[in-house]
Amino acid sequence: MTTQPTLGSRTGKTLKVDGLEFRDLDGDGSLAPYEDWRLSPEERARDLITRMNTEEKAGMMLIGSHHPGYSNFLPEPVEGQLLNENDVWRSHNPITGQEYPKPVLVTSSTDNAINLRHQRHLIVRDNLAPRDLATWTNAVQEVAEKSRLGIPVVFASNPRNHVALVSQFGVNESAGVFSEWPGELGMAALRDPELMETFGREIAKEWRAGGIHKLYGYMADLASEPRWSRFNGTFGEDTQLVSEYIAAVVRGMQGEKLSATSVATTIKHFPGGGVRYEGHDPHFEWGQDNEYPTENALHTYHLPPFQAAIDAGVSSIMPYYAKPVNSSAPQLRESLWQNPTTQFEEVAFAYNNTFIEELLRKEMGFEGYVNSDSGVIDAMMWGVEELSEPERFARAVKAGTDIFSDMANPEDLLAAVEQGHLKDADLDQPVIRILSEMFALGLFENPYVDVDRAAEVIGASAVAEMGAKAQRQSVTLLRDNHDLLPLERYEGTRMVYLYVTGRTRDAEVQKQFEAAIRGFAASVQFVAKPEDADVALVWVRPEIALFEDDREGVSLSVDPRENGVDVDQVMEIEKLVPTILIVNMTNPWLLGEIEPAAGAVVATYEITPENLLKSLAGWDGGPQGKLPLSVPFSHHVIETSPRDVPGKVLHEKEGNYAYLDRTKQNYTYGHGLTFEPERLITEDDAEQDQE
Repeated sequence: MTTQPTLGSRTGKTLKVDGLEFRDLDGDGSLAPYEDWRLSPEERARDLITRMNTEEKAGMMLIGSHHPGYSNFLPEPVEGQLLNENDVWRSHNPITGQEYPKPVLVTSSTDNAINLRHQRHLIVRDNLAPRDLATWTNAVQEVAEKSRLGIPVVFASNPRNHVALVSQFGVNESAGVFSEWPGELGMAALRDPELMETFGREIAKEWRAGGIHKLYGYMADLASEPRWSRFNGTFGEDTQLVSEYIAAVVRGMQGEKLSATSVATTIKHFPGGGVRYEGHDPHFEWGQDNEYPTENALHTYHLPPFQAAIDAGVSSIMPYYAKPVNSSAPQLRESLWQNPTTQFEEVAFAYNNTFIEELLRKEMGFEGYVNSDSGVIDAMMWGVEELSEPERFARAVKAGTDIFSDMANPEDLLAAVEQGHLKDADLDQPVIRILSEMFALGLFENPYVDVDRAAEVIGASAVAEMGAKAQRQSVTLLRDNHDLLPLERYEGTRMVYLYVTGRTRDAEVQKQFEAAIRGFAASVQFVAKPEDADVALVWVRPEIALFEDDREGVSLSVDPRENGVDVDQVMEIEKLVPTILIVNMTNPWLLGEIEPAAGAVVATYEITPENLLKSLAGWDGGPQGKLPLSVPFSHHVIETSPRDVPGKVLHEKEGNYAYLDRTKQNYTYGHGLTFEPERLITEDDAEQDQE
């Protein structure tokens, strides 16, 4: 039975055929195959490609950041101006600070993006309120509807549903609007793939309500190097759990197959970004190598999560900046070697035909499209530095890369065709793959969203509470103390000393924590000196800052002392007053200095202060999390361990990798205590506390 989809149009151009209604996207008064929703996405894509010129195909192969006209991301925002009216050029990479050989277009005016450069993939970075987001995406879609072929826009975003007490560009610029869940490591601490699928399904509703259709995520990278600054974006150290989580989030966000309710996922960073020398990231020249010291580590630990994504039907996959190097132990079967003595072609994965076409597509069965990481043409072009930018485009397209991220100017891709490095026909298969996703997402039928519904769905109370509960349960109790935990009501006033120390705006986080405690227990009185307190709550928030700490020739560290924590002050507090030590585990931090004198020790993975307090008071059973990582015993065990094998496996094999606390408990993968039932706060008590 044919089911008429709901059509959305602001031009009013529609057709009636066989008693059914279709959008007349090209305005010619007749039904073209690409306008016929009864056909398959691929059939429609193959028809549309025949109607597109080279400029339109090239524009389809770029995805760049885009902003409303009033956005503070723009150099000259205009209050009240909905659409951006100006192109923005830069001489330096806004993330790395690297100088460009020539000025780079970082974002187009809306009209130029759609009608001059023919872009149809735009990255949302602004943290807009629901109504503002829906209003803006609708306005951009209206511009696209009026274009020659009426091709709609795909809006993409980095993750938007995790707690970020302090937002940072390129890391967590969007926070506090959508439902807030723990960070990825916190989700992994729950060890619940079913919840992960529910998470994906529920947040997809929020995204589609606001007009966002594509997620840059999640990271399938196995976290095998503790010093990697992007460790906290992974689901931890266990290959099986990471695989289960990646498959679950793909199923949750996309459904059994892509549809008008799906959010397409872009799983990254193929073939695994965790293999980092001393933690250095391939955003930088000194971190560009993927060297595998352990034979077959690639297939044993790093590829299975990507295979799980493929088996779940992932729509696109993003390769990392890094390049494989031939100083590695054997990783590929010999038929994939370059020759009998050379295993790898030493070029970045976006340019690497062996990894994309032979391994990813043919061997692993991937049928979606390959989305490069940002800047592979003009900034992080490892292994192809000697090529011109048109030649780099050609090399990447021929290797199997279909769309290029954070680019707004198709000039050099067009130059690749004009100079004979590519043919017009070479653009067809990439664009067909990309268009097939757009058709499957239902955007050619209705790209518009209901502004009122966006306000109702995004951050709605039911999904927000699901996220809050996950936050509370993700907390990991590493070492218990019955005198200090759970937090309970005390008769009379309780003197509390609160101390937050870390890398990023710890004074701001301290204010949030103080406000949360006041709201949690009216009887609390803060004291200025730890020796005057009954109890101290110390929240340690170290951080490895990718674009500040990752420097050539400087070995990265997971010592809290070297990552913003005043370790001496923490130890002094612990001497003076019973202390609940709370460690925010964005990386596996060394705890040898700050753990022994603490009264109790807990781990968080990004959580609001309110939900942290509720967890420590026993709400929802109190801390339920299990460590998704192994806390290393020392600098030495990190430096002498292979970077391509996760700490979980290292401890299982050798028994001496994980930290041993003062009670002789190893903080290895899976460790985590819980409160005994008789110590938990009751539901009635919780409601009374709220009152």
